[in-house]
Amino acid sequence: MATKVKNLNGTSDNDCPKCGTWLKHWEKLSGKTADECACCSQKATVGAHVQKAESDNNKWYIVPLCKKCNGKSSTEEFNVYEVLASAVKC
Repeated sequence: MATKVKNLNGTSDNDCPKCGTWLKHWEKLSGKTADECACCSQKATVGAHVQKAESDNNKWYIVPLCKKCNGKSSTEEFNVYEVLASAVKC
């Protein structure tokens, strides 16, 4: 099932202190391996901070993305086909 999201730009300096990276954080919380970008199926290189696009929910989520998809603006909505993991530090 797809979820429409928007990137949260300017969050790359925030790392999960227990997991080391947000990509590892996503793997830990989802129980999956982050092999592919959740948007375009290229190699996932980052655990990207996103928000659900069509929701009043302002929570931050993590999803595996490639560098190109992670570079989308915060106004561009796109679908991801992966489990969204909470961006709350574990």
